[in-house]
Amino acid sequence: MKKNKSGGLPQRWSRASLLAMAATGVTAGISTGSALAQQTNNETPALPAVLVSEQANSELHRPSGAGGRLNLTPLETPASVTVISGDTIRARGYQSLVDAETRAPGITSVPFSGNGNNSLSARGFYGPNSISQLYDGMQLYNAGGVVTFPFDSWNVERVEFLNGPASVLYGTGFVGGAVNVVQKKPDDQKQSNSLQLSAGSFGTFRQAFDSTGPINDQLAYRFNISHVGSEGWMDRGRNDSLAISAALQWKASRDLTLTLSNDYGDIQPGSYEGTPVYNGQIIPGSRFNNYNVDDANVRFTENRTYLRARYQIADNLVFSNDVFLIRHERAYKETYTYTFKPATNTVARSNYRDITGFQTQYGDHGYLTLDNQLWGRKNQLVAGFDLNRSRYDRNDNTVGGNFPGGTVVNAYNFNPGQFAQGGNFPIKALYRASVDQAGLFLQDRYQLTDQWAISGGLRGDHYQTQRDDFITGATATGSVNATAWNGGVVYNPVPEMSLYAQYATASDPVTSLASLSASQMQYGVSKGKQVEIGAKQALWGGRAEWTLAAYHIIKSNLLTQNVNTPAISELVGQQSSRGIEGALALQLNAAWRVEANAAILNARFDDFVSNKVQLAGYRPQFVPKRTGNLFVSWHFQPEWEARAGAHYVSDRYSDNGNAVASRLPAYTVADLGLSWQVNPRLKVDFRIDNLTDKLYAASTYAGSTTQWILGAPRSYTATMNLGF
Repeated sequence: MKKNKSGGLPQRWSRASLLAMAATGVTAGISTGSALAQQTNNETPALPAVLVSEQANSELHRPSGAGGRLNLTPLETPASVTVISGDTIRARGYQSLVDAETRAPGITSVPFSGNGNNSLSARGFYGPNSISQLYDGMQLYNAGGVVTFPFDSWNVERVEFLNGPASVLYGTGFVGGAVNVVQKKPDDQKQSNSLQLSAGSFGTFRQAFDSTGPINDQLAYRFNISHVGSEGWMDRGRNDSLAISAALQWKASRDLTLTLSNDYGDIQPGSYEGTPVYNGQIIPGSRFNNYNVDDANVRFTENRTYLRARYQIADNLVFSNDVFLIRHERAYKETYTYTFKPATNTVARSNYRDITGFQTQYGDHGYLTLDNQLWGRKNQLVAGFDLNRSRYDRNDNTVGGNFPGGTVVNAYNFNPGQFAQGGNFPIKALYRASVDQAGLFLQDRYQLTDQWAISGGLRGDHYQTQRDDFITGATATGSVNATAWNGGVVYNPVPEMSLYAQYATASDPVTSLASLSASQMQYGVSKGKQVEIGAKQALWGGRAEWTLAAYHIIKSNLLTQNVNTPAISELVGQQSSRGIEGALALQLNAAWRVEANAAILNARFDDFVSNKVQLAGYRPQFVPKRTGNLFVSWHFQPEWEARAGAHYVSDRYSDNGNAVASRLPAYTVADLGLSWQVNPRLKVDFRIDNLTDKLYAASTYAGSTTQWILGAPRSYTATMNLGF
């Protein structure tokens, strides 16, 4: 049963300086945003288009934490880094943080509720155990590969990407890369408020409010709240999310600043788990059907609290420290596997799962930053530590390690029924998994000459794991040590250009450390190494920027799913990937701006025998060979901007055996937008997502050959932003 789509509102830029204004975007794939988009929190919240500078500033010269804690610019960093500003994300109307993240070079998403709809693929590797996601530098030790926070862009200052190994920065789980979401901070200079209201297709609505400013000479605050609700584009697709953030900053003295922050998220993503396919196509007439049971429930909640201290010990020496507590809960009660039976025009529903999981993680993260002279040249040094403790309790209704239950419904006209009709298998306490971690790290950069600089890092981590089985009463323990290091060199043949080379090692856990089974504790970490070379350049005073990187990654001794039985893990001897990533941002004139990025990738198993079948040369699951993004903006009037974007992902396989039935076809999705800056405080925007109403598979469950999780059809959204 098809549903109608409905509309949205616009966004725009002032012609105060169209060169700077139009620079709002994914700049050069290295550092996304513009002089406008990258304004700090100390600016008035009047809409981004009003906060322009008088000249276009090169993003390659803008310091960020994407490549480490030394606060280097992309030109100084011997690695592929990208920064997308929160203003850019909001101005372009991306529906979620994941939508924004996939506009960075080489990043694709693999959304399904079993991974929290928040899993990424990069450089030939997939999942949160290889491409970890952090919130302001804090990593949740995902249990069972589920990551759900952050999800809303309203409280985001910027998103930082490091493509390639990042274990020197954060520990295990970063062979493919790292994504760090940085939230807005309190503004201690001026009071400002922002309000956003939007409405769109499928009964979608959004309300969001942001307020920040000084309380007195020592105290400043920030408060954010955003709520999104929708009836969903499919039958019984109701979904809802709430995000609340609050922070209080105290300047205790001239040298000491303390910030207490709390972030809360509650997500009810809806019950849609996919559409059955047959012979590589969805069943005709089933695009908008929801085959889940009527009383299905999926819900994720998370609360993060931290106390951050920054102490200026001396002019060139700073100590930073975070003490944090993370609480995460998730619940699934649904059936999520659907198989079409053409002889009877029915759909068999199986895997009736009933899961609750509760995780608590707390720890301390601190480091010293020293900026001084060594042998007459600039030297930057960071030394720090990480301490974490995670506890995860799992309850579910599995029988022999599998979810039981099943029903059969008509493929076209059916009563979705109730969960209890699938079978009565009670939920029970299953196990408790514990992780204790301690790590030490060093980073250094030395300016050898005016044109040459070298940098490197070293990290060591110790993980102690324990699993208490509530069914058998058995306790299993394990111990893992992991080390990583990197070294790089940067050469500046001319001031606006850098050539670099880097060698880096990293490690991934064989599966989520927070939910290791007793048998998996016998394995150590999977080792990875990468060689990367690249070039970056800013031209014409920042009006043009380009980047190019080539890399080769090898990862050995990892676990992956069995081709025929996904519940069984198998040992892979070696997996590798090599590829090229490039990006360009070009300010053609005062009105036109074009940005593009692309990635070409060859990922394969080098040594992997599964079910006595050699899979060397096969492509790992959920890894595309090519990706690309294009964005064009046109300021055809001082207060008006038109924009267009396109996102391309080549075909992928849901299983490592590359079975024809597991192939997800390539797709391209196009978007349009029109914005109008009514006055310095008020901006309206109208956008169309999936302009051509493309029917495509966004993802599926790992190993699945019977269903696709479809991307959303064409939709319209109207948005109003008000600053005061």
